[in-house]
Amino acid sequence: MKFANVRELKNKTSEILRKAEKETVIITSKGKPRALITAISEEDFEDYLIENSPQLLDVLEEARKEYNSKGGIALEDYLSNRKNKLG
Repeated sequence: MKFANVRELKNKTSEILRKAEKETVIITSKGKPRALITAISEEDFEDYLIENSPQLLDVLEEARKEYNSKGGIALEDYLSNRKNKLG
């Protein structure tokens, strides 16, 4: 784990980002931790965007409400219906 202050972050951004690919860099301001910079893969980034999408969370909540009010369908029934529709 490395530490860098805000001034270093401003002046050495590229260097700090390279360090963050190997280990977490803690950014400090006035000696107190303020943020973490850590590496992230494209797959993890996609997961993060999906998990933190207000629109997606709204759709999931609406689906959850509908499921709770109307009930669901058993997996076997769904697969059977799907198989019948596909032929």
